[in-house]
Amino acid sequence: MEHRSLHLRPLHKLSFEPEYVGAEHAAPDGFYQAPPTVTDKVEVLRRSTEPFEEPARLIGSGAAHLFAEIDQDDTSVILRLWDESPGGKRQLITTGYLKASHRELDEARTTEGDPYHPHARAVPVEPGRIEEYLLRLYPFAATFRPGHRLVAELSNDEPLADAHNSLLPPDAFHLPVGRPVTHEIHRDAAHTSRLVLPFTTATATDGTR
Repeated sequence: MEHRSLHLRPLHKLSFEPEYVGAEHAAPDGFYQAPPTVTDKVEVLRRSTEPFEEPARLIGSGAAHLFAEIDQDDTSVILRLWDESPGGKRQLITTGYLKASHRELDEARTTEGDPYHPHARAVPVEPGRIEEYLLRLYPFAATFRPGHRLVAELSNDEPLADAHNSLLPPDAFHLPVGRPVTHEIHRDAAHTSRLVLPFTTATATDGTR
């Protein structure tokens, strides 16, 4: 097993190749989430690989390194990974959740692809400052067949019912932030927002190596 990085790139893509240009040429991606008193629509930032050319097997723990700028003193960071078939059918692979104010890490217990948050205290976010947020993804095992894509969806809320949540008990969801929040996800050469995933096979995708 080898942890490999999939980088957030322009045009809604995930790539094994990192971003080479600076912040002046790589504008951040953003989304604004209105509170549930205003809308029940959950805004999602979506990224996907090109279709895999060969079976890609993953097993173990993973992480997301996200460089984000937030205009409030707290937010939720929710990431879901999907296996998407050529016809658009999707299967949930794993999830990760983090309260931004609980971003502190225990460096002694954090390893590649497996960050450890002690949750010993809350540290408010400084609005307008770029911070790195590490999300731990729940351990998983998946095989992506040729033609399938890995899709990552980032939000700060989750729908009350969708293809995944409809299978859960009615109270099994995270509380929304409850106020409007703007998120900017930076993905330039100095801010390498990426997924770190446990590949067990050498992997190639069409145009994404």
